[in-house]
Amino acid sequence: MPRETLGSPVPFWTLCRRVYLVWAILLGIGFAATQFHQEANINWLWLVISLIGLGYMVRQTALPEFRAAGLAHLYFVGLVWTLVIALGMIFSVLPFVGRTPLAALSQYLGVFWLWQMGLGHWLNGLVDPPRLPYWITGGIQILAGVACLVWGLEWQFAVAGGIGALAMLLLIPLHGSR
Repeated sequence: MPRETLGSPVPFWTLCRRVYLVWAILLGIGFAATQFHQEANINWLWLVISLIGLGYMVRQTALPEFRAAGLAHLYFVGLVWTLVIALGMIFSVLPFVGRTPLAALSQYLGVFWLWQMGLGHWLNGLVDPPRLPYWITGGIQILAGVACLVWGLEWQFAVAGGIGALAMLLLIPLHGSR
């Protein structure tokens, strides 16, 4: 890949845009699978999906364009998403561990993940300017979670996959050229 210099035009598929596209695909696949397989062992698929997505993000930080573009603040983005995903995975597994009051939460996991992804976008906006695109996409996901609670939970995982993927795809044109 040619090195970018100050005077060179920035290609459309920048590091950030590639990451958004990968996550859009992974979210679509994961939530579609979850919609039709709502069992505890789906968390293994999500563990693999999370490792693929986070691994891809880490791989991007090793590229020369990452260092040349002065994107070191994106390490904080990786930290934010690692924490958001880890916390989400814990809350996704807990309802299936033994017979506890948390078992009732399993029926709300799609809504939980919409809110968790929305929170992740909001936190991402705190460490990766411009903030507004992240806050818009985060708000869309949070509102979609509320809509699932109001209008029914039957398709909450499909909604989470569609809205989560859409939020990532919206960041491609909204976030800028980094």
